[in-house]
Amino acid sequence: MGGFEELPDDSGTCPACGKVATTKCTGCKQVYYCNRVCQKKDWKLHKPTCKAMAYRIGSSPELGNFLLANRSIKCGEVIISEAPLVLGPSQMTIPVCLACFTPVDGSYKCPKSGWPLCGPECAKAVAHSPEVVVPAQVDAQFEIDGYFQPCYLYECIVVLRALMLQKSSPAKYKAIMSMESHIEERRGSGAWEKVQETVVGVMKKTLGIMVFEAVCPELDFSDETIQKIQGILETNMKEIRLSSSDCVALYALACLMEHSCTPNVMITFDKQFNITVRAGRDIQEGEHISTMYTHALWGTIARRDHLHITKNFWCTCQRCSDPTEFGSNFSTIYDSGKPMMPENPLDPDSDWVCKETGMKRKALEVKLQLSQIGQELEMVNNKGTVDDAEEFLEKYSKVLHPNHYHMTTCKHNLLQMYGRTEGYLIQDMTEDQLNRKKELCLEHIEVLKMLDPSQIRLMIFSAAANFELHLPILQVAKRKWEAGQMSTEEFREALKEPHRRAQIAAKQLENETNSNLPEGQLFVQVKDTISQLEGFMKTVGCQL
Repeated sequence: MGGFEELPDDSGTCPACGKVATTKCTGCKQVYYCNRVCQKKDWKLHKPTCKAMAYRIGSSPELGNFLLANRSIKCGEVIISEAPLVLGPSQMTIPVCLACFTPVDGSYKCPKSGWPLCGPECAKAVAHSPEVVVPAQVDAQFEIDGYFQPCYLYECIVVLRALMLQKSSPAKYKAIMSMESHIEERRGSGAWEKVQETVVGVMKKTLGIMVFEAVCPELDFSDETIQKIQGILETNMKEIRLSSSDCVALYALACLMEHSCTPNVMITFDKQFNITVRAGRDIQEGEHISTMYTHALWGTIARRDHLHITKNFWCTCQRCSDPTEFGSNFSTIYDSGKPMMPENPLDPDSDWVCKETGMKRKALEVKLQLSQIGQELEMVNNKGTVDDAEEFLEKYSKVLHPNHYHMTTCKHNLLQMYGRTEGYLIQDMTEDQLNRKKELCLEHIEVLKMLDPSQIRLMIFSAAANFELHLPILQVAKRKWEAGQMSTEEFREALKEPHRRAQIAAKQLENETNSNLPEGQLFVQVKDTISQLEGFMKTVGCQL
């Protein structure tokens, strides 16, 4: 039977007695009850609905609360769909609009507070937001010094928005404050002191929060509460990567999904940043529902270090436990052309060994070398030239496995540069260059398949590679046809492959409805390309 708990949501009608109720069944979180007596009375009627829910909430001392499959879930089925409890700009960001999170230049400012915004529509959207309302109480006007570097003032926005839910939506506030904060582990640490200096300092000295405290003495603006909210954000927030900036959000149910480097769900956001969680593959009853807290195209060392630093745990998932990362050699380095991997990938201090040459290297030595190579790769990517990227691949071909994450990242960037950068525009590329782009796309897709056969984590990269792959295939066929080296019938047949590749990309992106996200922008681009390609195919008599 579903449990019974006080939940911080609105209210509903108790199906057993008809009274207004404010507590929910913990099994489905959909039905309100007055008390346990009413819940027991209604259980026979409610049980089929409760059991039909895709998820249920579990708990353990090691994991805290988590989500499990309440039944078998089919690939693509919606598991969760919910609005954010609180939403705001990333705490480390250049100045952005407080409404749409687009970078701003200060040409338009909020009339009430001076915050830089996109324009009047966005000013209207945030007119009642606390970072605008609170300073207005003391006639404060913000002045931002620079628009091309991170601004410390943004570190307090989402915290302040969460704090003010005490007044505007107590239920949401209670839901947030029930989340894990790791406050005791953070207390007295460097992170704690930084929050005191930045978030607490800005809120109490710059935003005029102390004046608001005097006006609303029933609200809790204590340092302890601010620190707890910051801890909750660091532990539970979802970072949403936009096209030109980032934003963060807290979700009541989605935050319960645990981490795995082999997750079983796909996540999308609509234009209001409502989150939808779908099964990325078939999920068996009782299986934990998991997402990924880190970057899928990082190697094991980088992923595990990031999780330990930001989330206070070491990942021990199947991918992290396998030194070959499912046979992809995504973290493998070379010794005299032979593969070298850590003896124990779950031990950050484990020696790296080559079984064929007998060579051993200390973990710190390898980590420093990979860090230096990563810095060099970042400079290559910033230059954005095809020649520099090709030179990087050649330089490290004897040091890193071809599938190593540094090599894969470089190839991913390179396959997009071919056809899109000066001197290498698609119409100007030689056949060898077109074949090189095709080769890079196919290599990238194969690596992604090894890392993630279901393409849950790597959907955007796979879709991008399939979309890029259609370009050289189409260009080569078109040139041969125009040169008389291919008959019209052969050309019609050849057009089906680039069309198929673009359709694969569209299928992978079909749920990406928010065009402010990179995935959504790519989906728009893919759909436009398919439309143009199909129009061209019709002109040459190709049957779709």
